[in-house]
Amino acid sequence: MKIPWRIPWRIASVTAVAALFGGLFVHDVSSAEEAQVITCTHTWTMTFEPALTLTPQPSVTARIGSPNGALDNCTGDPAVTTADFVSAGVGKNVTCGAGTYSSRPEAANHATWNATSGTPAMDYSWSLQPVSDLLNVRTPLSGGITRGRYQGGTWTAVIDAARSTIPLADCSAPGGLKSLKVSGTLVITTPA
Repeated sequence: MKIPWRIPWRIASVTAVAALFGGLFVHDVSSAEEAQVITCTHTWTMTFEPALTLTPQPSVTARIGSPNGALDNCTGDPAVTTADFVSAGVGKNVTCGAGTYSSRPEAANHATWNATSGTPAMDYSWSLQPVSDLLNVRTPLSGGITRGRYQGGTWTAVIDAARSTIPLADCSAPGGLKSLKVSGTLVITTPA
């Protein structure tokens, strides 16, 4: 003799198990971490040692130092609004119009955020286009974030000509181009 109530129970059990496993396969992946974009205004002074000229120099050290570079009006991360940063890099056989610069791993390339939560600092790498191209190329300064806040992310800086002072005439002067002041927009993109 068959008991009719077992069939619906089995169907209900199979349906429940299928729904459980089916739910795993259609799990909403939108909750996965998405890339974050942080935008700040930047201001910095870069000094060159020795000064840049029209003649190639075997090695020129470029520094963002005293006063530190500044990031302000940051959006995209509620925990930060500003940061200070320092940096040092080198260019080989550079002039005012030719050659690129890049950060040195042993140098301090470090930003300190006014973070209300999370890691308050980050280290970064960078490369810089020739000084004469700073206002002409789309992203003259860019790099990666090597440690700390936003690690694994990238950043680019766009320069605003109206707010920057790049005295290229100094390149042909006896003392050469010793420093420039730059302002613009910096964009950080974190890894997804």
